[in-house]
Amino acid sequence: MKTGSGGRSGKRFVVVGGGVTGCVLAERIKQRHPDSAVTLLEGSSTLGGLSVRSEPDPIGWDRFYHVVTPQDVMLIDWLRRLGVDDRLRWRGAHTGFYADETLHRFDTPLDFLRFPPLNLVDKGRLGASILYASRISDGTPLWNITASDWLRKISGDTVYRKFWEPLLRAKLGSAHQDVAATFIWSTIRRLYATRQAEGRREAFGYISGGYAPVFTAAEHYLSRLGVTVRKSAPVEHISDGPDGSTRIRTRDGSELLADRVVYTGPSRFLPKLCQEMSVPESLLTRAHQLRYLGVLCMVVKLTRAFCPYYVLNLTDPGLPFTGVIGLTTLVDPVETGGHHLVYLPRYLPDDDADFDKPDEAFVEPFLSALERIGSRRGFRRDEILLTKVFRSRFVSPIAVLGYDKLRLPIPLVPSRLYLLNTGRILGGTLNNSQMIEEAERGLDEILA
Repeated sequence: MKTGSGGRSGKRFVVVGGGVTGCVLAERIKQRHPDSAVTLLEGSSTLGGLSVRSEPDPIGWDRFYHVVTPQDVMLIDWLRRLGVDDRLRWRGAHTGFYADETLHRFDTPLDFLRFPPLNLVDKGRLGASILYASRISDGTPLWNITASDWLRKISGDTVYRKFWEPLLRAKLGSAHQDVAATFIWSTIRRLYATRQAEGRREAFGYISGGYAPVFTAAEHYLSRLGVTVRKSAPVEHISDGPDGSTRIRTRDGSELLADRVVYTGPSRFLPKLCQEMSVPESLLTRAHQLRYLGVLCMVVKLTRAFCPYYVLNLTDPGLPFTGVIGLTTLVDPVETGGHHLVYLPRYLPDDDADFDKPDEAFVEPFLSALERIGSRRGFRRDEILLTKVFRSRFVSPIAVLGYDKLRLPIPLVPSRLYLLNTGRILGGTLNNSQMIEEAERGLDEILA
């Protein structure tokens, strides 16, 4: 079956991928070209990508944890356009460290001075390194040095081993030694700005109901604008069409012809999707060679709070997950049926064998580690109501040395096929507000 995207009075645009990036692109393209036909294709049964819950979902919240900061102005403005900004809830959030079998609060300068793993000299070095990093305005030179080498240089080996290395491992798993220093520099700047904006206390926000109602509102909003939204329509092939057009074929055999296609999914899928299209081979080779970071995350539903921290950083490399996210220290437990949710993430390179293991393989090691961490607070397994494992192999390219030059361009085939995905981020951390900014920034190039 062949279908067009609309009449020929305007151009035909197809946006592939219904996450936040695809939704914003479809919105802005339609607003700039109201006479054009815009179609948004999403492979799953709901919009939202990694942001929303799966269906059916006994957890009752998003699959992965998300947080909003006062600096996420692009996300906050998008929520306003959708009419759901009244769902934002702001709270103070606490951060902790698990070190030497003990939980340590890490919120205030006094907490910092009390932090047992570091002596007074090392604490001075750590504070100086954070201040130094926060004042660097251009991170371009940091693409040429690894984060581990840079952090050792500015804070010393001991501070790196006891503080920075566990944080890098928490975010990057076994890829933490390969990432460029730009990654940790941008993370420091974002968190430092959050603390400064709120009198040195972290202010975090969440969206009441999670992201599910946001993307329900997004679908209605796009439909009112005149965007055609098609769900359960995974794209299987993108190829050359007649008269300089591009043909998109979905899994059910439907075909669409478009003048311009914007792909927002993982770059690693491009070589297979575009086998029959005139994309330069050099770009497809780069797409195939990009290393991706993925995440495996166990969500645990509990009868009571596990600990008082939203983020509990772990310094023990022997633990099977890389952090403990106490979601309901931020989200009101009323929103989760009076229960408490803990997220146990493990970040892995996309080729890690753990992605191919069954969910059952993680239950015992994860829960045993949770018992160990919570033992001094009297945590028991009979407090666990259920567990569920979520995974995504291709979240974002790993910011390796020189990634600023490896990054794929937005135009893959000028005037026909464009790429705008998580691989666009340079000198920033992956979050929905950052992706909206990348979408807005790339529009002129897509519509030129």
